[in-house]
Amino acid sequence: MSATVLTLEDVRVTYGEGAAAVHALNGISLDVRRGEVTMLMGPSGSGKTTLLQVMGCLLRPSAGRVRLFGESLEGAALAALTELRRRHVGFVFQHYNLFPTLKAWENVAIALDLRGAPRETLRPRALALLERLGLADRAEHYPAELSGGQKQRVAIARALAGQPVLLLADEPTAALDGATGQAVAASLKALAHELDCAVVVVSHDPRVLPYGDRVLELEDGRLKSDRRHGGNAHA
Repeated sequence: MSATVLTLEDVRVTYGEGAAAVHALNGISLDVRRGEVTMLMGPSGSGKTTLLQVMGCLLRPSAGRVRLFGESLEGAALAALTELRRRHVGFVFQHYNLFPTLKAWENVAIALDLRGAPRETLRPRALALLERLGLADRAEHYPAELSGGQKQRVAIARALAGQPVLLLADEPTAALDGATGQAVAASLKALAHELDCAVVVVSHDPRVLPYGDRVLELEDGRLKSDRRHGGNAHA
């Protein structure tokens, strides 16, 4: 069985107090494992983005426990959480968030630079990541010269620059057409298996479901179903 990277135990997130309280997450328990793509599905307001923020150490739960590599994050200082994100977590967003004045390879290299990689290694390492995602011939192009799918793959390469153990993608295919979205999802699955990292993808798009090893469905902040492709399912 793949090694567990992240464990959530009865996690709850509540915004506000009293009658105005909103229970975004209501007792979520699950684990996330290396080498797997977990698809996180559910209607708007179901708690998907909140759950992703908890997984990425961007949001502290109101109750429950989060464990990274088996270690509880409860009570961890803000600086410690920031360092954990920097060292172990990569993020991919719906709108790419690329720097428009930087070429594709430079957008990847800046992530390496921020991690303190030697200056002479930035370009070759960035090019290697782009090549892995089928973008070697687009390395010298600016974001405005790239298609939506190419921009998203540059964003994935940038997220992988820090060699994260956990890659979190928030609606990475929402701005793409069906075929391009499926190609991006296929890239994420291949990378999860090749790099042995855990990938969690928030999506509304049922066409990307086949690229998940596991599908979690949220409803009203609760885990409605948890099923694995080719394996057992439970609800």
